[in-house]
Amino acid sequence: MSPHLRSVLIYLLNHNCIGGKHKTERDVILAKTKWMPKTDRTIFDKEYKNIVNEGIILRTKKRTGKSSEYHLSLNPRKLCELKKMIDEGDKNE
Repeated sequence: MSPHLRSVLIYLLNHNCIGGKHKTERDVILAKTKWMPKTDRTIFDKEYKNIVNEGIILRTKKRTGKSSEYHLSLNPRKLCELKKMIDEGDKNE
């Protein structure tokens, strides 16, 4: 797992964005990937899509003002798996 994706997961976990509580995808992803080189960004995008497809991150479209944006939260049913992934990242570093 890339360190950028790990930081996104830790950010969501630290802000208790689990289940019903969520943050906008634009804010979370852009803040963590703004200064990344293009090669790292493509790797991050692939890993991010895989995690969303596995269901670890829930991505839902919410109505905000006059527009709709995607919001992110962590799947409460996959928290054990998520914590194992983060711990494995700690051991690898």
